[in-house]
Amino acid sequence: MDLAERAVSQPFTPHASETYKTLWAGQEGACALCGVSMPATRFDVAHATLWKKWRPTVDHVHPKSAGGSDAIGNLQLVHALCNKRKGARVSR
Repeated sequence: MDLAERAVSQPFTPHASETYKTLWAGQEGACALCGVSMPATRFDVAHATLWKKWRPTVDHVHPKSAGGSDAIGNLQLVHALCNKRKGARVSR
């Protein structure tokens, strides 16, 4: 890992996969756990620390550790902070 890779711990934009785009459109950019809208890019928030907490992450409704799958019906977008708080519990 070179110095440039260490300087940015979180990407400026989420991974733009088809699954991500489908989830974003279906949820209208809102966190599935708290309902608050998520920033689309790092530049939608005032500071990198806020991006780290509020960036969209993909969460498993039924955790993989409890036998959940990677099927799109078992995935949702949530804030990184909400995902951390949820842990390996099943979403409602």
